[in-house]
Amino acid sequence: MEKPLQELKKIGHLIHLMVEREAKKRGFEFSAGPQGQVLRFLSHREKEGKVTLIRDVEQELHITKSVTSNLIKRMEKNGFIYLEASPTDKRAKYVYLTDSVKANLNDMKQFFEEVERSLVAGVSEEELAIFFKVMHQFYENMKKRSEE
Repeated sequence: MEKPLQELKKIGHLIHLMVEREAKKRGFEFSAGPQGQVLRFLSHREKEGKVTLIRDVEQELHITKSVTSNLIKRMEKNGFIYLEASPTDKRAKYVYLTDSVKANLNDMKQFFEEVERSLVAGVSEEELAIFFKVMHQFYENMKKRSEE
């Protein structure tokens, strides 16, 4: 029997490569990594009517301030986001999606829905329920371990 960690790494790597390849074909090369995660997060927050600070991105992605800063700078340079200073706190900056990115978000959403459908093809609802239960337990085990 394979070890769970090896299997998770193997499938994670395969999914990453496939998503990256397919995304490039569709002109979404930025959506397969952290920039894509930020775009989806910002889109979700905007739909909820919430504004997003840089620190919200940091917390959502579980990354350090310096990594977040570099990611935000790259995304701003790539024209995916723009920043506005908070009127009440000069150190805080709000992050917004650019209009050009907003126009492509529906295509990106459809792309990831296709990827999800491909991933679960041939898997029953019962099997998915077991999968999610096991993954939740893995998560809880690792969370507990990281807090020790």
